[in-house]
Amino acid sequence: MCGICGYVGMHQPDLLARMCAIMSHRGPDDQGVWHDAAGEAGLGHRRLSIIDLSPAGHQPMSNEDDTVWITFNGEIYNFQELRDELLARGHRFRSQSDTEVMVHLYEDEGPDFVRRLNGIFALAIWDMRLRRLVLARDHAGIKPLYYWQSGRKLIFASEIKALLQHPDVPNRLNHAAVPDYLTFLWVPGDETMLAGIRKLEPGHLLTWLDGRVETRAWFELNYEPDMSVPVDEWTERVHDTFMRTTRRQMVSDVPLGAFLSGGADSSSIVACMRHSFPDRHIKCYTVRLPAGSMVRDQFVDDFPYAERVAAALNVELHAVDIAPQVVDLLPRMIWHLDEPDADPAVFPSYLIAKLAREDGTTVLLSGTGGDEVLFGYRSFEAYRKYERWARVPAWLTAPALSAATAVTSAVQGAQGALPRRLRKLRRGLTRSGLQRHMAFSEWSTPEARTALLADEFLAAHAGNGIPACLRRYDAAFRGTGALNRRAHLLIQTFLAAHNFLYTDKSSMATSIEVRVPFMDVEFMRLCARIPESIKLRNGVTKFPLKAAMARYLPHDVLHRSKTGFGAPLRKWIAEDLDEPIRTLLSDGAVAERGLFNAAEVRRILADNHANRADHAYLIYALLNLEIWQRTFIDRRGDAAAG
Repeated sequence: MCGICGYVGMHQPDLLARMCAIMSHRGPDDQGVWHDAAGEAGLGHRRLSIIDLSPAGHQPMSNEDDTVWITFNGEIYNFQELRDELLARGHRFRSQSDTEVMVHLYEDEGPDFVRRLNGIFALAIWDMRLRRLVLARDHAGIKPLYYWQSGRKLIFASEIKALLQHPDVPNRLNHAAVPDYLTFLWVPGDETMLAGIRKLEPGHLLTWLDGRVETRAWFELNYEPDMSVPVDEWTERVHDTFMRTTRRQMVSDVPLGAFLSGGADSSSIVACMRHSFPDRHIKCYTVRLPAGSMVRDQFVDDFPYAERVAAALNVELHAVDIAPQVVDLLPRMIWHLDEPDADPAVFPSYLIAKLAREDGTTVLLSGTGGDEVLFGYRSFEAYRKYERWARVPAWLTAPALSAATAVTSAVQGAQGALPRRLRKLRRGLTRSGLQRHMAFSEWSTPEARTALLADEFLAAHAGNGIPACLRRYDAAFRGTGALNRRAHLLIQTFLAAHNFLYTDKSSMATSIEVRVPFMDVEFMRLCARIPESIKLRNGVTKFPLKAAMARYLPHDVLHRSKTGFGAPLRKWIAEDLDEPIRTLLSDGAVAERGLFNAAEVRRILADNHANRADHAYLIYALLNLEIWQRTFIDRRGDAAAG
């Protein structure tokens, strides 16, 4: 991947060099800047060479007469077909890169050329003839793109810290985003934690023309199940399409490998890699947990499963340990993330990427997205249970769940895995629509947030705690089915504003490109047409994928219980992070910052320590937010907080 940046509505040639420099980790192979003084525009680029490693791939790149310029971050998987089409139309090419294809496609089709792309991208095009800037983000938001506008000025970049290189860009806390952050552990939608800095949303275009900015969606996924196709045929369609998708994303002029957790998604990708290239030497990477480190969190170590898959498919497996000292990386990770994100999965993601880079690998395939497009989460099973329970009086089911929660909490404590799941199941039972979606998405209770937040933040949290972006995404859903609707919402929020962002930032911190075959446009459209009853069939999640991959992978790998891609957070909270928590979340520190009720923070810490409540993620969110403020509010993102 790469890092892109630029501006319009002003002329500051020295700005781009600073923006590129602070993103050097995104592109260690090359740097380029270009200015249009008359048009008051400039583009910058940091290059991580993947396709066409020659100097001809240098960016920013132009068309034949230098009237259209592009800076681009990503990969276009169907660029060769598009290139052949453009050659037939008479276009001339100076490189073998996918970047140049988009320049010529824009010449012919204007901003809507992005509808022709199958890939992952964030891009900016400056049209000198029209004096128009076009920004675009891929269909699922796999690559990040931030921007800030004031009057005619607009500045954009792959990372927030690059925007802050301009002194006019504010680094003020976005108070309205704080409640959403405490709810989800990250900020959904187009908002960020810095006031005035926005994310371009997934599948959206932004155009700037004479100081006027317009944004609009360019991608839509319709969930219209085809009930005429039998189960076995869906299995074969999933097999053939996913095989094709994986092969397509293996195109690279540099060494390519894969994440391998030993779960169904990553194992399926590696199986497709091996089937497509039986004789290729394939390297895979995973994490290994020290014995006993996950007892408190009740996770399962993925490493033995990854070893078994590696042996079955004859691939080389490398592992990195998740040791307690990993938490020392927290300030550095927060600096790379740009936004506070309280998911400890950033650590294994970063460590795997770092291991791969040190091993000489530059591109990794990831199983991210499989759970969303094919109903892999337990919440989808819960939705199916609710459909069955609708025939049972609520006065029977609700008390039964409450009793089960109380019993398991008494046995395991509030932080036990089973009582945690039962609490979510019970909350979802009593809600519907978006409130039900929230019940499975929130990481802190409304009661905890109400007691914790100051009055001015509670006012911003109006509307039953449902963010405006979530209502907008819900209204944009096209199709049928409650499970499909939840999948759509997860793709728009959990993936685009969280999972893809931390994956991009943590991998680019080590100059690694990550690709996601499950989010290939062709495969997503296929999955949207599969009936819900087949994606979740007889209690088997991701049924058509598991049936398709049964010819390559062991049964117990495909059908193992769902485990999160994370880290032993509850152990870290209790042990390894104890000192920074006591220091950074002390009464004095909380009162000085002035965001939260210090007495309530103290109570949350005490209840979690005594296992009276499960506040681990909320505590981690508060810790992340404080370190983030020290990095981006107190120090303007110039370096990681010490």
